[in-house]
Amino acid sequence: MTDPTSTPPALPETDHPTSLPDALSLRDFFEALLRRPTDLARHEGGNGAAALRNFGIIAATSMFVFGLVLGTFAYHEQLWAAPLKLGGGLIFAGLICFPSFYIFSCLSGSDASANHLAATLGGMLALAGLLLLGFAPAVWIFTQGTLSFGFMGALAIGSWLIALFFGFRFVITSLKAHGARQTGPILIWCTIFLLVSLQLTTSLRPILGRSERFLTDEKKFFLQHWAESMDQLLPNPDDNTETANSKSW
Repeated sequence: MTDPTSTPPALPETDHPTSLPDALSLRDFFEALLRRPTDLARHEGGNGAAALRNFGIIAATSMFVFGLVLGTFAYHEQLWAAPLKLGGGLIFAGLICFPSFYIFSCLSGSDASANHLAATLGGMLALAGLLLLGFAPAVWIFTQGTLSFGFMGALAIGSWLIALFFGFRFVITSLKAHGARQTGPILIWCTIFLLVSLQLTTSLRPILGRSERFLTDEKKFFLQHWAESMDQLLPNPDDNTETANSKSW
């Protein structure tokens, strides 16, 4: 019988390192974003030109694949147009939101440099892109099984909201590691970026449907566009180009 007063055997040591290596490769960035985003946000190698380059590669590749999956909803020109719009749109969103990101990071008390903030923004998009990449197989199943714009639009937006949640958490962790004492200004910026990205889903339409135009010239608020698209099925641009252009996501 086992003596209840005996000391239990020590657990074997794990092979996982306690800290990230000083020099991070593209693979290290990939794995750290998923497994140890908090450590990566605090790592010195997580900022600067090298980090921004690696984050950019991860984000662009992930967004391209997810856009390609969305393009299979309508096929034809959307196989190249949807990835281009999705990847280009998010890069554009990051660029136009970077000045406000710098301002609100300063208001939060962070002492992060502009280079670090650029890398942090790239890390946010890279982490969000990896989550979208994980959703891609499930989304592809529905692109082949339904013609409903409402359902596909809700599925794509829902995936983006989940991905952004983890991306925003990465931003907050990174800024706190660089002296941020208030989360209010950071949350305000997160809301700004969220609204900009959602508006781009309407401004860059069609992303799911087909149209003879690459971009629409019709101005519309994204909530209005979503409401009008909920009951729409996949249109044929040969039947009514103007209707297809204005109603498709």
